Amino acid sequence: MPPRRALVTGASSGIGEATARRLAEDGYRVALLARRADELERVRASLARPDEHLALVCDLRDDGELARALERVRERFGALELVVQNAGQGYLARVEETEPHEVRALLELNVAAVVSLARLALPLLRAGDAPTMVLVSSIVGRRGIPGQAVYAASKAALNSLGEALRVEWAADGIAVSILDVGLTRTPFFQHQPNPRKLSGPNLAGADDPARVAAAIAELARAPRPELWLSSKWRLLAIANVLAPRLADRLLVRKLGGGWRAPTR
Repeated sequence: MPPRRALVTGASSGIGEATARRLAEDGYRVALLARRADELERVRASLARPDEHLALVCDLRDDGELARALERVRERFGALELVVQNAGQGYLARVEETEPHEVRALLELNVAAVVSLARLALPLLRAGDAPTMVLVSSIVGRRGIPGQAVYAASKAALNSLGEALRVEWAADGIAVSILDVGLTRTPFFQHQPNPRKLSGPNLAGADDPARVAAAIAELARAPRPELWLSSKWRLLAIANVLAPRLADRLLVRKLGGGWRAPTR
C-alpha cells in the first residue's frame, strides 16, 4: 500500500510535534505547519524518514500563506488521508481583564483559521483514501471555566464546527472527529497571554503529549464523533447539561483559587 499522507498544524512543539512523530512512526508522510521555522525544521529532521516529510512555515491566520502552504502539499503529496487541526492559543484572564486585540487574535487562530483550513483542505481530503479530519479541542469546550472564558468559547465553537462538518462531509466519505483533551504537559501554558499573572493549572498529573498523539492515531484508524481523554471532565460536562447548578459547585470545588459558585 502507498504511504498515507497527513497534515498537522501547530507541529513545532507539544501535541503537534508528538503527533507528527507518531504518524511518521506509523508510516505516514507528514506535512508540518507552524510559524517557527527553526523549530519546525528541528521536528522534521527528527522524524523517521525525514526526507519524506514537508515543513511549511505558515501563519494560519494569513489566508494567502495558508493557501500557498496547501498548494505545496498538493504538489508534494497529491492528496491527504488525515488533517489534524491542532494549532491554538490560550488566554488566561477574567473577561474584565481581556484586551480586544488579544480576543480577536485568539479567535482568528482558534476558530477562523480552522474554518479556512477545512475549506482549503477539502479537495485534498476528497482525493484521499478513507480520509479523516481530527479537531483537537479541549474539555473546556464542553464546560467553560472562569479565567479562561475566551479560550473556552473558542473550543466550544470548534466543537460546533466539528459537529456540522461531520454531516456536511458525510456524502464525501470524510470522517470528522473531535478530541477533547485535558491538561497536557506542553509549552502551551507558558505562551498564553496572562495579563494579571493568574495562577495556571497544576500540571503534576497532566497527560504526556504522546498520549494525545496516540489518541489521534487511533481516531485516524477508527474515527468516532468525539473522544474524551478525561472521564471526570466528561461527567462534569454531562452534569452541566442536566444540572448546571450542581456542575457549578463541582467545578468551583475542583478549581479552588477563591472562585465562588453562583447563588442566583
